Amino acid sequence: MSDFLRKIQLIKDITIQLPISKKDFTEKFRNNVDESDFSFVPFEVFQSSRNEYKGNIDGSAFELKKRRRLFDTNYSFAKVTGSLIERNDKLIIDAEILGFRKIMILFFGFTIFFYLIAFTGMMFGNNNIPFFALTFLLIHMSLVLGIPYFVIRRSVNRMAYDLERDFHYWATKN
Repeated sequence: MSDFLRKIQLIKDITIQLPISKKDFTEKFRNNVDESDFSFVPFEVFQSSRNEYKGNIDGSAFELKKRRRLFDTNYSFAKVTGSLIERNDKLIIDAEILGFRKIMILFFGFTIFFYLIAFTGMMFGNNNIPFFALTFLLIHMSLVLGIPYFVIRRSVNRMAYDLERDFHYWATKN
C-alpha cells in the first residue's frame, strides 16, 4: 500500500542537507516546535503559540505536523517523520511526509460502496433510467473521490516546501 501511495503522491520522501550540527538543530527544533503527542485536542485552533509546528524529537528521530490555526485555508493533513544523520559537518535529514491516514480508508470504502450500490441499482433496476442520471452519478463520484485526493496531495507538496524552507531558516538563523 505504501508503494501505491507514493505513486499517487500521497507519501513523499525528501532529503535535506543543512550546514549545522545535530545538537544545534535539535535545540532549534525544540525552540520552534511545540511539544505534542498528536492526540486529539478539541479546540486546538484557539490555543495560542508562536510556533507553526507541533511535534517531538528524541535523539536522531523526529515527528511533526503543522499546527491548526483559526481561519487557515491551508489544510494541513500531512504528518512528517524523519531521522537525523550527521556526516562531514553537515546534517542530513531524511523525512517521510505522509498525507494519507488510516481512517480515510473507511471514508473511501463507504463512498465506493455507496456508488457501487447506486450503479448496480441502475443497471439491474428499472430500465427507464435516463442517460443523464448515470452521467451525473459518474461526475458526482469523481468529485467526491477526487477533491479529497487533490487536497491531500497539495498538503503533502506544501509540507515538503514549507519544511525545507523552515529547516534552512532555522539552520541559518542565529
